[in-house]
Amino acid sequence: MKKILLIIATAFLAIPTVFAQTNIADARTFAQGSTVTVTGIVMNGPSLGIIRYIQDGTAGIPVYDPGVSTEWNQGDEVTLTGEMTAFGGVIQIGTTSSATVNSTGNTLYAAQTSTPNNFWPTYESELVEVQDVTFENQGRPFTVGIHEFTQASSGQAGYIYVRSNHPLLCTPIPYGTVNLSGISAAYNSDAQLLPRDANDLQQTSNIYIETAPKQSNISTDGFNVVWETNTMATHGIRYGLTDALELGDVAAGSGSLEGMYTFSGLDPATAYYVQTYSTVAGETTESPIQVYMTASNSTGVIQPIFNNIADYSVSSGTDALTHYGPQLLQYFIDKIGAAQSTVDVMMYNNNRTDLTQALIDAHNRGVVVRYITDGDNLNSGISNNPPPFSVYNVQINTGLMHNKILVIDAESVNDCWVISGSSNWTSNGIGSDYNNVIEIQDQSLARAYTMEFNEMWGGATPTPGIFAALAGENKEDNTPHLFNIGGVMVESYFSPSDFVSCEIERAVRSADSKIDFAVLSFTYNDLGTAIADEHFEGTTVRGFIESTSDQGTEYDFLLANNVNVMDHPPSQSMHHKYVIVDADAPSSDPLVVTGSHNWSTSAETRNDENTLIIHDESITNQYWQEFEARWANLVGIVAVPTLEGFKINTYPNPANAYVQLDMTLENMEDIQVEVFDVNGKPIQAFELANISSTYVHTMDVSHLPTGSYFVAFTIDGLTKVKMIEVVR
Repeated sequence: MKKILLIIATAFLAIPTVFAQTNIADARTFAQGSTVTVTGIVMNGPSLGIIRYIQDGTAGIPVYDPGVSTEWNQGDEVTLTGEMTAFGGVIQIGTTSSATVNSTGNTLYAAQTSTPNNFWPTYESELVEVQDVTFENQGRPFTVGIHEFTQASSGQAGYIYVRSNHPLLCTPIPYGTVNLSGISAAYNSDAQLLPRDANDLQQTSNIYIETAPKQSNISTDGFNVVWETNTMATHGIRYGLTDALELGDVAAGSGSLEGMYTFSGLDPATAYYVQTYSTVAGETTESPIQVYMTASNSTGVIQPIFNNIADYSVSSGTDALTHYGPQLLQYFIDKIGAAQSTVDVMMYNNNRTDLTQALIDAHNRGVVVRYITDGDNLNSGISNNPPPFSVYNVQINTGLMHNKILVIDAESVNDCWVISGSSNWTSNGIGSDYNNVIEIQDQSLARAYTMEFNEMWGGATPTPGIFAALAGENKEDNTPHLFNIGGVMVESYFSPSDFVSCEIERAVRSADSKIDFAVLSFTYNDLGTAIADEHFEGTTVRGFIESTSDQGTEYDFLLANNVNVMDHPPSQSMHHKYVIVDADAPSSDPLVVTGSHNWSTSAETRNDENTLIIHDESITNQYWQEFEARWANLVGIVAVPTLEGFKINTYPNPANAYVQLDMTLENMEDIQVEVFDVNGKPIQAFELANISSTYVHTMDVSHLPTGSYFVAFTIDGLTKVKMIEVVR
């Protein structure tokens, strides 16, 4: 009998424990590690990432199980069994042992009405609405991270969190008051609402700005400002030479949805502070004060310089300028040597005592030299050659002073220069690593860069105002962004105040045909998504990334999505930070983005960086020449920019069935012709023997799929490369 009872007891212990279903409110009281079974309505979709928040009639709870929760859609009713866990102080259900979608398209539970101080923990993990709130930074874009709001009735402040790849990213923060909905959440006890999309921000103002003020038609004595409201209104503008808007208040239209004013009689190369407003039935909406710049009377020269060979075969008429190491070093020394009144330097790293000596020489002849650098960097070029002028070492706890900027004689119309790009003042930066420098002769831009310098310096004096100096996340978006430089539209942005990654993403997403990029570090998710989206939409994308082992690199993501991206070899670091858009399509607003800004979260949110977006076919083409030379090197084709006594044209290009190879030679030569795909894979090869004078060869490409190809012409061991496009 005892044996029978033992067998029965053993069998009972072997049966898995069965947990009865409970409501979510009770489930939330279970200890971590407990297993619960609940049923609820899914309150969010993929905009909040992997996690899904579910509610029943009693409470809400997040479910985090990447293999399961990502399959649920907003409005699904689900029943699941899972383990109670916690993350960041928030109770959640972790790994599930079973999950069933019972039905779809269900009505969501109504949002709980609350105040900023009360939504957490009272309504933890439930949908909440906070009414009549206004956001900081109205009209600026939502970026990844925290955004503050204030409720008018209570005066209480609260925060929303916007994650990577959220639909609100890079959309304008709404003007006026809104009813704000979102999931009540917290991270390490810091309460935050999680809006799901734009529908969670419902306007309540009778009037609000629907399209942010935009500057256009920039000239030396004026510009236009245009904005739109949601309803017919009376519009006006306040403006001045300071943010006191002391120059006046002018009408800008009435009885219309659009406010518009044309400024005239202004001074050239001058910053004007402007605030727009619109009124209806006694209610007024205002824009933040923005800074606009008139055009200058400078020459407007814009000249990229590269420290390695370029591929002139894709030149549209202006061959890229190359200065190899010693030449580039001498270029910087000569520019400093020509300075007459002021030199402002913002340089992340400097190990060149000769460049420091050039600055010392300028100081000794009466030039005011000011120098900002990163306080955590060695900067042996400064420490080993201590200068007599002031050096301000920026100390940012979480970021870097990562600029590479030289501003010369900003107050001189014809002698001012802004010199930027990717190159530090180091032996590697100038001599061996792949870098670009860009010089711009424009007083408007020089004055804008000086405004940024003065903010970080703490004033306009020769010595830094330490207690007024601002850097990193303490800076404000307070410089002009749009410039007319010799008829070329140029945009200028500084990190982390100016939401730069949104501007880079906008540039990327403007592509109609082609994107080429070269970056040292690429970890910013939303730019990775933008590149992948452009690829899926049919844009031809190529790029290389130097630091593919960085934590969170987008390299693997892009490869997984079949984007043509390459890992740059470790020798000769690819230190560029540029993207080229539509270089092959002159009618599609070709542009290049360049500067010090790596495609990383640090560059966006913590570092001091500078970025230029240049809308010009010729400048874009010169960067394309540089890119093609790097791409050819990367896929194993070692080419020279020119072959003495040999010229080659290819047409039609793009081609469909054939390409004419139109060659001119001074001497009789044997020419080895090889065709490679964009990854360096050989496609075909043939030899043309005893060619001299003018010779045209018809090359069949009817068997090649749509894409880009290298055609390499080798004579006596030297190779010249041409790029061709095949389009079906």
